[in-house]
Amino acid sequence: MPADQARALENPVEDSPAVLREGRKTYLRLCQYCHGADGRAQANPDFEAPSLRDPTEWRFGASDGEIFVSIRDGAGHDMPPFRDKLADREIWELVRFIRSIGPATGRR
Repeated sequence: MPADQARALENPVEDSPAVLREGRKTYLRLCQYCHGADGRAQANPDFEAPSLRDPTEWRFGASDGEIFVSIRDGAGHDMPPFRDKLADREIWELVRFIRSIGPATGRR
């Protein structure tokens, strides 16, 4: 998907404690190995995963849509696609969780 189309996608999932809990569960199951339990990506030297707490490190965009596409389709050499493991709603919940651990200015 072209970057401008990804950037234009809006998260259809409401921001709520229940959504953040579900996003966190998915994160701990599938993402923490590379990005760390706290999202700082300091625990695993085998991968070049960016800190999810610092959007300036994100090479494939920081909008909700760009995060969604990076998770769904993969990004770069190290980030695998999760389209076969997660439904779109689960990915959007994960986007909400990632926003919740990042800087306050990026939260929705």
